[in-house]
Amino acid sequence: MEEGAGAAGGLGFALLSYLDAVLEPGISLVLDILGLEEAFRTADLVITGEGRMDAQTAMGKVPVGIAKLAKKYGCGVLAFAGGVTRDATACNEAGIDAFFPIVRGVTTLDEAMRKENAEANMEDTAEQVFRALSMKKTDF
Repeated sequence: MEEGAGAAGGLGFALLSYLDAVLEPGISLVLDILGLEEAFRTADLVITGEGRMDAQTAMGKVPVGIAKLAKKYGCGVLAFAGGVTRDATACNEAGIDAFFPIVRGVTTLDEAMRKENAEANMEDTAEQVFRALSMKKTDF
């Protein structure tokens, strides 16, 4: 069976079998439509993210697709996620240099997803990450 043919309940298999379709990873289409390759040519650092970063993220989800393209141009890649599981370290092997969870304590999903909470959590985490990036040798 061709990779991707079992996705979406076997829809890929049906399309391949009956419509002479060609399967293409969705991330390729998204990167092309957004013109990210052109943007990455001159970038030093790329920032991506997703709701929950885990081992499945490393299996071809958008953050890893972005990381692979960024690495083609020598960019560093940081990722922010609402939650991070222990097995998310697979994302490091897939091109994400470092990832950071933004939820700052025990909370319900509803509380974490509330716009004002999500914005504040993201802002607070990003500030700390960029403070660390701006440190010089003399700072420590």
